[in-house]
Amino acid sequence: MTKQLNNKWKEFLFAFSGFGPNFLMVLMGAYFTDAINPAALPEGSFQAIGTACYILPAVFPILYALARAFDGIIDIPFAHLTDNLSTRWGRRRPAIAVCFLPMVLSFAMCWWPVGGADGQLLNTIWIVCWALVFFATYTMCLIAFYGSLSTTCCDEPQRLRVSGYKSFFDTISYCMVYALVPLIINTAQIHIDKFVFICLPLMGTMLIPLFLIKEGEKYGYPENDGLSEEKYTIAQSVRVTFKNKVFTRWLAVNCCTYFGLQMFLVAMNAMILGGMGMNGAEMAILNTCAFSPVPVMLWLFNKVKAKKGIRLTYQSCLIAFAIAILSFFFSSNFLLGYDNKPLQYIISCIGSVMGSWAIGAFFMMPYLVTAQISSVEEKLTKKNHSAMYFAGNAVATSIIGAISSALVYENIKMLFIDKATLSVVWAESLADAAIKMGAAEATVFNLGTLLVPFIVAFTCALGAILARKMPRDYTPDLVAKEFKKMDPSLDIDAYLANEENQPKQEKGEIVFVQVGLSVLSGFIFGFIWSAFMLRDFKRELSFKKPALVWLLCCFVPFASAFYVARMFDTLKAYGQQYDQTFLSGKGHKLFRTALIVLAVIFPILPLNVVALGLMQFKLNELYKLKAEA
Repeated sequence: MTKQLNNKWKEFLFAFSGFGPNFLMVLMGAYFTDAINPAALPEGSFQAIGTACYILPAVFPILYALARAFDGIIDIPFAHLTDNLSTRWGRRRPAIAVCFLPMVLSFAMCWWPVGGADGQLLNTIWIVCWALVFFATYTMCLIAFYGSLSTTCCDEPQRLRVSGYKSFFDTISYCMVYALVPLIINTAQIHIDKFVFICLPLMGTMLIPLFLIKEGEKYGYPENDGLSEEKYTIAQSVRVTFKNKVFTRWLAVNCCTYFGLQMFLVAMNAMILGGMGMNGAEMAILNTCAFSPVPVMLWLFNKVKAKKGIRLTYQSCLIAFAIAILSFFFSSNFLLGYDNKPLQYIISCIGSVMGSWAIGAFFMMPYLVTAQISSVEEKLTKKNHSAMYFAGNAVATSIIGAISSALVYENIKMLFIDKATLSVVWAESLADAAIKMGAAEATVFNLGTLLVPFIVAFTCALGAILARKMPRDYTPDLVAKEFKKMDPSLDIDAYLANEENQPKQEKGEIVFVQVGLSVLSGFIFGFIWSAFMLRDFKRELSFKKPALVWLLCCFVPFASAFYVARMFDTLKAYGQQYDQTFLSGKGHKLFRTALIVLAVIFPILPLNVVALGLMQFKLNELYKLKAEA
């Protein structure tokens, strides 16, 4: 078999292949339905395409859910096609090459409601039709890419490294979508659809596997030397996949996780902007608390997994996320009112950090577990239908995701509740709901954003219970033994002996990779956040040489201790022009000291998320004073 990823940089680049399409898919999941129907967003939000509802709110959720379900169903024939395709260019590469351009075009068309604000029916049909094309072509590209993992990676350590790289890029995608994008669109004052069109070139990362996957005429037919020429029919492939108890037990857990996670991701912006009344900068703070620690948490996840097994570790992730998600309710304006920002910050930031323990695992587990199961089966049976496992995972989660995000959330977000009377109405906006109930808008809240945390917590808790049926771990020897239980005729002794002879030093490199990625990912948001903050200081407070300050704080140890104090004094002097009590008194002297101490404890400013968050909080207070003046 040709060793395809024979350099570490190729492993990194191969894992980067799905970054662009995945980033834009996450962007679509996070912003799209609220962008075309902004019922749960505050009026004038840049996360909406406009102020109007562009689709039929009673019809679109059903059609969009069917489109999402279609996305899952077609995974099976597409996976069978790419598993059994044999061309002079290989089995995986033609699928990516043919589907790439339609994927880019259809994605762009989804964000262009041609009927305008008055053409709800036309827009509904237009978007659903283009969504069908996008989901089909996106699925084919990603299924082909994922299906190549079992043959492109030569052993478990390499798969684990590539999975770790992919988890890193997934982390960056979610960080950008949920923390950076709100800052960018609010700062640049561009609506989300314009931002999407600017990001379209990122789709080009999907072309990388065309150059890294070695298959086809040059490397022989079939591409993976050593496989038997006998192939599964599509019915056999589906039957073998869904009769695999190792896989289906994982699938049950993943479906529970995905139901809650998909609803949370779709509703998160509305919960923060509408339910908690925060702005884009405050939203960035919460999401930085959630996503910046993810690589470190992922490293800890692997350390705990090595001692306690993957089952118990993943169960702890699900329970942690179930508890963390409830912070969105307990920090909502419905419960705390509109004038309790400090407590709101404390609850939501603690919940965000707690949730980061699970987020990294959510990124890594579906990719790692599915690849491990399919790789072991391939070596035992000499038949490759690895893409069908990813397809089986995708069809289940697509249907679950369609029910969760399109059917359930898109309908419950149209419900509003009056806090005074607890009466509930269906309406297209908060103002419309207030009129229907004869109540003041200040007492009316979106009921859907209040229900989401409880629904997500329940499904995660259910997933933790079902996880008891999973094997303790998904190491090659344990997976092989599970296959032996299902088919006693399998001879696994030779396979286990071969695994024992694999070089062990390779696994040590994984720790280095994860630590390196943890540091890099932790820097990225600190770099971005501090740059945005210093730019605001220059624009609003005439702070001098922000670029030089940024470089010193980022790369010179303890430089941030000096500049944090200077930024505090600048903020205080400017704020007292509007309010003499701004940042004055013993409490704020202690606050200034705490910032300096934090800068000493964390000598690199971008890693000092606490100091950044506190400074951003006070900067937002200044904005409020300036607006009131």
